[in-house]
Amino acid sequence: MTAPVQEFQTQRFAKWWENLGLRKLLAWQATILISQMTTGYDESVVGSFQSMKPWVKDMEYPDSSRIGLITSIVFVGGFVGALVASPTADYFGRRVGMFVGSTLTFAGTILQTAAQTAGMFIGGRFLIGLGISFTCVAGPSLLFELAHLAMRGTISSLFNVLWYVGSIIAAWTTFGTGYMSTRWSWRIPSLIQGVPALLVMMSVLCGLPESPRWLCANQRVEEAQQLLAKYHSNGNLHSALVIHEMEEIHILLEAEAAAQKSGQNSWSILCRSPANRKRIALVATIALLTLWNGQGVIAYYFSPILTSIGITSTPQQTGINGGLQVWNLLFSLVGALLADRIDRRTLWVISFVGMILANVPLTISSAMYAQHGYKGASYAVVIFLFFYDAAFNLANNPLLYCYPTELLPFAIRVKGLSVQVAVSQAALTVNQYVNPIALDSIGFYYYIFYLGMLILGTCIIFFTFPETKGKTEVELAALFEDPKLDRADPITLDRLEAALDHDSKPCEKSAVVTKNEASNSL
Repeated sequence: MTAPVQEFQTQRFAKWWENLGLRKLLAWQATILISQMTTGYDESVVGSFQSMKPWVKDMEYPDSSRIGLITSIVFVGGFVGALVASPTADYFGRRVGMFVGSTLTFAGTILQTAAQTAGMFIGGRFLIGLGISFTCVAGPSLLFELAHLAMRGTISSLFNVLWYVGSIIAAWTTFGTGYMSTRWSWRIPSLIQGVPALLVMMSVLCGLPESPRWLCANQRVEEAQQLLAKYHSNGNLHSALVIHEMEEIHILLEAEAAAQKSGQNSWSILCRSPANRKRIALVATIALLTLWNGQGVIAYYFSPILTSIGITSTPQQTGINGGLQVWNLLFSLVGALLADRIDRRTLWVISFVGMILANVPLTISSAMYAQHGYKGASYAVVIFLFFYDAAFNLANNPLLYCYPTELLPFAIRVKGLSVQVAVSQAALTVNQYVNPIALDSIGFYYYIFYLGMLILGTCIIFFTFPETKGKTEVELAALFEDPKLDRADPITLDRLEAALDHDSKPCEKSAVVTKNEASNSL
């Protein structure tokens, strides 16, 4: 990291609440974070619906195969949406991507709430998945590209933490409506699901700022500089921080221009160079590792798991689920705060090793209850489910979008995130369709499969994940570059090294953020 940037980042959150520009920026960024509440709400509410008799009746008494379809159809929609979310966010802007996604999600919520048949319910969930993919592609990009330099890591890692805010609201809403004996027991929670999407739509219409990088890429340089000045330096167009950020954007956009001139502005740019192939391989790996670690079984099929260990009443199940979601939020926040304090790679390893340590006693306890009916074993299962989720949320939640966003340079960021979302949705479609069948067929033995995946994932992380903590965008863009291997890559190493050298010269005020400037900015 360049010395000036490092000096600036030591100021971090000092008195940001006294800075009008930063207060406004954080308020806008909060509306971006809200979009992820829909994902958490959806994935929690479907699990709770399964313990509601009116929902089971309205869905025509679904078997495990039909439940798998109802659960996984949202991921089919997400996969389809990921294919068109990238060009939408690239050509029309991150704001448009957010608006389209929220509109689709809201429409899906209305259809799901009004469903008279299982087919209508499934159709609504397909639209919800379609919309979620747009916000999961455009949201992290906009959040990262708007973020103040001192807060970029923490703010980016908070995006997926809001998953649990939505999940908590869903869990406790269904806990309350679970006592109702009419179909409104599930219609009310379904209707509430549209609230975050509506708030995001209103935010865009009320002036949510566009990405300054996207503005510069579309010849709206003056507008981008004014935006950075307004939110990062209280309107000072000539502050060292704003000049530094504009120069950094200019350096990275030169790579974008080179890509367009060489005909690499299509999807083929993702695989034409070894550097980009490494990035996309890592992004796809992250998507798979965060899904195939066993936590998804807990998240989506919590009710059947509790039923399998003798906890069968609706109040008990929804109450435990509500407590679990609060627990998950707390550990996600811990992970988000740790993301800028310890290395990203270290945090990943801690998370996966923790899940391994929870998986083993969880499997043993489940086996003891299944084979001998020990009541104490059922309590142990619940305890280790909580430990499993705690370990998962230290890294898998806060770094799910933050880490790939850092790995991907501007030229391929949205395309790369689309790949991540598409891989995630495809894997979830298969995973969540198979999970209920596997749990029904082999029970606790299914955890052993995920133990193997956790061990494999830990090895992959340890040997292949690069460190991104504390690096500037220019340094991150140069992370995978090798002059012997990547001569054809549009982001050339020579240009990036020259830029880094320029940034580090203390006599060049335009590229230096001094400690006094940093203090004044915050």
